[in-house]
Amino acid sequence: MICMERLIRLSSCIAVFVAAFTGSSLASGMPFPAAVNGKVFLQEKNSPYMLEQGVVVAATDSFVVEPGVTVQMGEFAKLMLQGPVKIIGASDKPVVFCGADSAVNWNGFHIMSSSSPVEIRNLVVENAFRNTVFRSRGVFENVRFVNNYYGLWVDESPELSLLRCTMSHNRYALSVRAGRVVLTGTNVSENVYGLYLETEGKVEGDTDLVRNNLESDIRSEAAVLKTNKKRVRRNVWHNIESIF
Repeated sequence: MICMERLIRLSSCIAVFVAAFTGSSLASGMPFPAAVNGKVFLQEKNSPYMLEQGVVVAATDSFVVEPGVTVQMGEFAKLMLQGPVKIIGASDKPVVFCGADSAVNWNGFHIMSSSSPVEIRNLVVENAFRNTVFRSRGVFENVRFVNNYYGLWVDESPELSLLRCTMSHNRYALSVRAGRVVLTGTNVSENVYGLYLETEGKVEGDTDLVRNNLESDIRSEAAVLKTNKKRVRRNVWHNIESIF
């Protein structure tokens, strides 16, 4: 009888431990999935996902995200997308990329998908260090960049359309090093710096909606060079990036 009572108490303890462990695992999110049949597919039924480190989606694999998906990023998380990108949220079920810890930046997403146009709609991006589109074309529609260090950095993009997007509470909201960006109904306000244009970057469209930023709304490197007749110093930005 005594042995039986001990066995019952032991079984109860094990059950409590398993329940606590399972709850903790679920709270941390599902592991980020690997590619299956040439596609990394994030589904709402498995959300939220947890990405703790960097991951590269190869050029041979597409990256597809359903409406309502949340991806929680660890401090060192970096999402590099080299293949086709299709992130399609809904107005009532946006896709969310955010830091698992709101007090710490994650690295950001980096799109290098030159093979096909990028399609990103109804997405929220929060607490990243820098999000980059490099040598890729496509459309961002109703995408919100909130509380990032660099909201969006565009480099050598043939044409990137920002349609009804919002950039707020970022350190540098939109930076265009090279390429062409078209703004349509995109509001860039309440950031420290609104739009930073380097000499090879072009921005067209609704630039009048780049307003009410703390330090400057639009800063053009070409204008600075013309006024100062000297190169713009980059060492401050480089020093900031070197710690990440």
